[in-house]
Amino acid sequence: MSTNNNKSIVYVGTYTYGDSKGIYSFEFNHKNHEVNNLQPVATLAHPTYVITCKEKNLLYSVLKQQDFGGVRAFKINNDNTLFELNTVLDEGKSPCHLSFDNDYKYVFAGNYHEATITVLPIKEDGTLAAPTSVIRHTGDGSGVVAERQEKPHVHYCYLTPSEKHLAVVDLGRDTITFYPFDKSTGILDEHNKKVIHSQPGSGPRHLIFHSDFKFFYVINELNANVDVYNYDDHELSVTKLQTINSLPKDYEGHNLGAAIRVSPNGKFLYTSNRGSDTISIFAIDSSSGLLTFVDYISTFGEGPRDFSFDPSGNFLIVANQNTNSIIIYKANPDTGLLEKLECDLEVPNPVCISITNE
Repeated sequence: MSTNNNKSIVYVGTYTYGDSKGIYSFEFNHKNHEVNNLQPVATLAHPTYVITCKEKNLLYSVLKQQDFGGVRAFKINNDNTLFELNTVLDEGKSPCHLSFDNDYKYVFAGNYHEATITVLPIKEDGTLAAPTSVIRHTGDGSGVVAERQEKPHVHYCYLTPSEKHLAVVDLGRDTITFYPFDKSTGILDEHNKKVIHSQPGSGPRHLIFHSDFKFFYVINELNANVDVYNYDDHELSVTKLQTINSLPKDYEGHNLGAAIRVSPNGKFLYTSNRGSDTISIFAIDSSSGLLTFVDYISTFGEGPRDFSFDPSGNFLIVANQNTNSIIIYKANPDTGLLEKLECDLEVPNPVCISITNE
């Protein structure tokens, strides 16, 4: 693909209930704010999380196939459509989250329903090999009374900045677990893990490291709080610094926290809430990592399950699952504020956004 920092290629993962065919893509022009070439690019069941590797023109997606769930590898064609490479399946439900290592040698899959973490090596041709490591969280959720915490639910997995540990967020157990990872073998060490406990009933969902690697932030799905942690990668020392609510102060209805992102310049943190249907904006103190509330903005739809920045940090794109809409904002890098652009588009049941600049 040619280099053009004035255009983003956006891939949208969906639930394939109703009208959705699978994965969609569209082009967003940064200069005139036009959206073009919205199209289905791969037909498969419930590709609810997708990740892209621009360097190798690869895309990986979760999927459901009869009584099996797994991950499918695709090559990205010149017209942004996808060519299927191969699929790795296992019996049971499909994963809910995928991530890469920095060198694109592995895909890490977190499975909410099966409570598993799976490591899938990536071959030279982009295809996926058989798992090198699978860990299953166990337990019956005894003592936890919050809804959906009757058992473990792995919701997120991502390597720490040094790539020596895999951080795994479990909504059902209210835990963040750091598993030692051997990159040469692709094996996770289940015996020397470090477990951090969240507030009981909070339901941690997703985690994101700050760009300077000294802090990480967790969005809790069940209470909409953001937890701020100091992080020492060398010693694997973790200390909670702050808990701050991400809901509008006057909102009292049902709500589920969803996605969390740090702006590419590292100055602001954003979260989405399904219920208040808002994006919350926080300023990040560069020395302490602490958050200060800046503003909320409507997502102009219902159920903002995911959102992402384009690589430049100038635009933020939101997927409203319940109203089949994609909303695009201009992001101010100095204030963190978002301005909605008039280029909405309709995609059925959108739940994941993955963006590259072409």
